[in-house]
Amino acid sequence: MTNVHTNNAGTADVIATPPPGQKRKGRGKTRGLSVQKKLKKSVNGKLKVTIPPDRMVAVGPGAKDFVTELSVTVLHNARHDVKNWKGVSDLAKDRIVAHMLDTFQLPDIQHNRDTILQTAKNLYRYRRSRLHDHFKKFATKEVRLQNMPSQVSEAEWKFLVEYFNSDDFKKMSERNKSNKAKQEVNHICGRKSFQAVSFEARDTNTGKEPNFQKFWEMTLVNSNGHWVNDAFAEVNDKVKEEVAEQIQEIEEGTDVDLIANAAFMQIMREKAGYVRGQGSGVKPASRRSRDEIQEQLEAQQKEIEEERRKRESLERKLIEVKNQLEEEWRSREVMETSLVREQKLLKEGVMALVSHMQRSMNGLPAAIFNIINNSTGSDEASPTSLVDKN
Repeated sequence: MTNVHTNNAGTADVIATPPPGQKRKGRGKTRGLSVQKKLKKSVNGKLKVTIPPDRMVAVGPGAKDFVTELSVTVLHNARHDVKNWKGVSDLAKDRIVAHMLDTFQLPDIQHNRDTILQTAKNLYRYRRSRLHDHFKKFATKEVRLQNMPSQVSEAEWKFLVEYFNSDDFKKMSERNKSNKAKQEVNHICGRKSFQAVSFEARDTNTGKEPNFQKFWEMTLVNSNGHWVNDAFAEVNDKVKEEVAEQIQEIEEGTDVDLIANAAFMQIMREKAGYVRGQGSGVKPASRRSRDEIQEQLEAQQKEIEEERRKRESLERKLIEVKNQLEEEWRSREVMETSLVREQKLLKEGVMALVSHMQRSMNGLPAAIFNIINNSTGSDEASPTSLVDKN
């Protein structure tokens, strides 16, 4: 016997009614209690989180709460009696997006909606993988049906047992296992995503995140200073060599991070859907974006060259002004020397005249003599006194 139960998220689950005395197995009630507590303490009833415009992943202090709440929301809305995430109804996906926009301080824009759904898809696939692990613990269909995991309904588990046992799923599973074995990049940062690590490593003053080459080192060098493997070290050496070669051809002051990123993408190349070594949250650069990086480098070169020309022009003008000032000072010194010499000659001439008048004009009144004598002995009207006062 079955009952239809509507959970807190508004979706209908088919839950088996267990025999008397037996504990019912079905979808359990899962809640992000820590998130709920933070919501009650928040100013506007929403939590903060950052979704950068250039990547489809939440980063920063609120990223953990974002993933936790989204995981609970996916659990309550996305059923597992479908083959994959694509089979989940649009109504369920709309509810997931609406709930996350109501819970976190995020603008309702397409990029944020896409990021929510992409993260929800990853969480759904992760949960589906755990359900498959549970399925593999038991040998027969009957035993598997008897050991239904928590958090799925009877209808969902019956579907999954049939689906996991199908030839199509087995082929897909083997293919995925083979691809997983070929995975080239596994970072050493635990459960944190590549982009969470990059965001936390940004410069505290500029907010700038490490370039691709530095980030490669951060995520693939162990605490003992050794690379995870020699292949990763070889990639790093190639990027460094390429950057060193290009730096020799650029002006001082050019943003080296742009060169490092371009060199990294050229050496690593991009696979469909992601940039190798940067995680699934980074959108791969198109040819257009690579051209934009080249244009930015060229623009920087032009700016640096223009600044160099301006600096040289200013230095020439400063030298000209300095030379003019030195010439004026020399001219002034010559003028002052000439004035002092003329003053001395004038004074000597006046004194000689007075002396001559004293000898030839013994009858000159004393008052007139004193006026002449005082005028020759005073500096008030002398060129030197005038220059000194000025």
